[in-house]
Amino acid sequence: MVAADVKRDVQGIVLVLVGGAVLRICWDDTYLSYVKESMRPWLLASGGLLVALGLLLIADVLRQSGRSEESAPEHGHRHRGGSRSAWLLLVPIVAIFVIAPPSLGAYTAARATTNVAAPASPKAPPLPATDPVPLLLADYAARAVWDAGLTLQGRTVQLVGFVTPDPAGGWWLTRLSLTCCAADATTVRVKAIGARDLPANTWVRVVGRWTPGGGTASDAAIPWVQPATVTEIRKPKNPYE
Repeated sequence: MVAADVKRDVQGIVLVLVGGAVLRICWDDTYLSYVKESMRPWLLASGGLLVALGLLLIADVLRQSGRSEESAPEHGHRHRGGSRSAWLLLVPIVAIFVIAPPSLGAYTAARATTNVAAPASPKAPPLPATDPVPLLLADYAARAVWDAGLTLQGRTVQLVGFVTPDPAGGWWLTRLSLTCCAADATTVRVKAIGARDLPANTWVRVVGRWTPGGGTASDAAIPWVQPATVTEIRKPKNPYE
């Protein structure tokens, strides 16, 4: 009975720690490195449920252990070594609290296939009169690839992304998009023509104009942009589009 209680005790604590780790990453913006912003309520509910289940399991183990010690106190010392060994299983869980893996970046983007999703409408709506026009990188790419840049001609745009080195020279302005979580991330890249070299994963704001090149009518196309200015910025709170 004691050995079984030790295992259930550890199971309960693991549940509490895993649930606590989920709640911890939701406390600030850390969770945005792994899932879409809309997933936060579900993470909070899941983390809270795991903590509650773990506490209930621990309480039941303590109750059962108390009864066992009253009926056979002379045997309570036999499994202490096993208990200490079992605690080693918690080391990876504790690491979650102190080591948060970073969001996906240039390493992932360089090894992924570009995916410029075709818009629902074959004709892109006109851009607003703002100058420069802030655009999501995916929106810019879709207009350049599927609308042949017609709505981008003669307009100055503002794009935000991180630097991914191009093996052929120069770099791509890159963003990753999530359907649900980091495991299903898709990549959008735009070639920065004539821009100064920057280290991989540098976040930048590019103000420039569309220029023909990179292919059209293909979800694997990588359109071009001619930067007028490239400004280094801090990583956004939400690194995904």
